[in-house]
Amino acid sequence: MIVVTGATGGLGGTTVEHLLKRVPADQIAVSVRDTAKARHLADRGVRVRQGSYEDPAALRDSFAGADQVLLVSGNDPAADIVGLHRNAIEAAVAAGARRILYT
Repeated sequence: MIVVTGATGGLGGTTVEHLLKRVPADQIAVSVRDTAKARHLADRGVRVRQGSYEDPAALRDSFAGADQVLLVSGNDPAADIVGLHRNAIEAAVAAGARRILYT
């Protein structure tokens, strides 16, 4: 399974749309902060999971079963971006992802 973060944003959303043309929806999951904003993806068969780079435990759960994880980078200049991205990478590794892609 492929998990895409930031799927309610521009890059993540476009990536999911691209994947849906090539991969069955049940092989795609998204990790988003607000699952209500991803309802349109759930309606199409994509697995929608709650996850935030600020919550490593939730990320591990949202990455469960992933072979591949696409981490869309955060862009909040006030945030500890390196620390947040480290949380995401460590959660993907802990979840058993074999491939981690980062933008």
